[in-house]
Amino acid sequence: MKEVGNQKMHDQLKGTEPGQLTSGSVGVLAAEKVMRAEDVATAAQGNMHSTQAVSSPMASQRPWDMVQARKWAPNVNATDFSTIFPEHDGVIPQEQLLELANDQLDQFMAKTQTSKKMQDKGKKHMPFGVFGSYQKDWETPHLFYAEKCMGAKLWDVDGNEYVDFNFGDTPAMFGHGPENPAIEAAARRMLVDGISPMMGTEDQHDATALLADRFGLPQWMHALSASDANRYAFAIARHHTGRQNIAIPNFTYHGTIDETQKMMPEPGVISRYHDMGLYFTPVDMGTKIFNWNDLASVEEVLADRTVACVVMEPVMSNFGWAWPEPGWHASVKALCEKYGSLLLYDETHTISAGPNGMVGEMEMKGDYDFWTCGKCISSGFPGAVFGMSEEIAQKMAHDQHVVGFLAGAGLGFIGNALTGNTISTLALKVTLEEVFTPEGFKPMLDRVAQMKKGMEASIEKYKAPFRIETMGNRLCYHFIPEAVSDPIAGLVQVGFGGLFELSHFMAWNRGYLIMPFFNMILVAPQHTEEEINGWLDCWDDFVRIAMGK
Repeated sequence: MKEVGNQKMHDQLKGTEPGQLTSGSVGVLAAEKVMRAEDVATAAQGNMHSTQAVSSPMASQRPWDMVQARKWAPNVNATDFSTIFPEHDGVIPQEQLLELANDQLDQFMAKTQTSKKMQDKGKKHMPFGVFGSYQKDWETPHLFYAEKCMGAKLWDVDGNEYVDFNFGDTPAMFGHGPENPAIEAAARRMLVDGISPMMGTEDQHDATALLADRFGLPQWMHALSASDANRYAFAIARHHTGRQNIAIPNFTYHGTIDETQKMMPEPGVISRYHDMGLYFTPVDMGTKIFNWNDLASVEEVLADRTVACVVMEPVMSNFGWAWPEPGWHASVKALCEKYGSLLLYDETHTISAGPNGMVGEMEMKGDYDFWTCGKCISSGFPGAVFGMSEEIAQKMAHDQHVVGFLAGAGLGFIGNALTGNTISTLALKVTLEEVFTPEGFKPMLDRVAQMKKGMEASIEKYKAPFRIETMGNRLCYHFIPEAVSDPIAGLVQVGFGGLFELSHFMAWNRGYLIMPFFNMILVAPQHTEEEINGWLDCWDDFVRIAMGK
């Protein structure tokens, strides 16, 4: 098959010294000086096109709809981050935004020097100076160390206090510490019942009954992360259908899974996002890719009847939000039935929509074969779930019984020694019973409404071409004025290359912790009206500055 990759990126990777950050990063870990924001932008605006890219029938041949994206970024190329900055009359020049962002970044790096020392010390036994992979992904010259977090607050080792709107990128979005009843219950249980008896517990009955009631599938199993939940569901789907391929929308994300960390840089081409040699299969093995909101593209990849499972979100969320067109989900379901493929919804992000997730808000509860979720489903305790239809569950149980001992434990490929453990199960149960309820959501939704109203007032005051969207207790601010329905426009609306950077660095400097990947704010029950008002002052200043007022 024809290689169509970017040799320049490959050469850059080969020439990188050990310990350096590479394409898609924003600095060199060993740098003595604070990286300038213009350097940050240049480094972050890499080309996602990998030398592993190949022309393949596994990728849809249909062209992308670029009309909306090019309305705001006329020269947009989805794989070249230097082309995705939205162009607006009235917004100060991109170079000025980057200069202002640089000043904010310098200030923030200066006030987190203890974190820098901790990271440097940590490199003795940890490759990135921190233990977890997400903890390295701040894309800043040095990383940060926390002292503690409680309620809706976080304190770092330099003594800086933050209003937390990040919550570890969703896991703790119902609040840190014992103010969240699930955390308190699980902590108390550990002291009296232990963690993992390798036996069932009564709490499992309650938790799975609640899941069945909320999300419409009768049978459930436990995992320790959303990535694992999807991985196990894919394995079951392959067994159930006798097919090998998984189908995904282009530019989606479903965890640390070989099959889903692929993309189409152009029609008919399938690629990784980078050139690191992390994967064990050829790039065009096991995955077919279609275009979001393009039913003809879906039918194209399903028509050969090799797809075991289609996986997607109710609202695509990898680069901001791309909303489904009317009838999209029902039509995809019909195509899956026509060609014998199963349908999986991953709600790890969209679960914030409400007690029944976005599938409940969209009135399609139970109208799928699998449903998965991780992160916040157990209030931040390691835990995830995957639900399935009765037919799929019965066949899996029957066939594992027939195979016998050799399909047990890890050889069954649907769990490990800590899945279903006592503490994660209890945290899941209490989260569903006491937190993830209409009553539990009410204070969060009230605060979100307050925040949205205030942020929109600033947008109107300064006539800014920006937009606020909400999904339950999750709020996003975007740097184009209209909702989007394709992931390329979704990428443009994030504002990488000036607006994104300035808004984040200003927020961090003023003590508001926003997740570093895109413009998402999570509101917890513990956030106060005073804290929301403080954020609104910060936002107003940002919009005023960005509009040159």
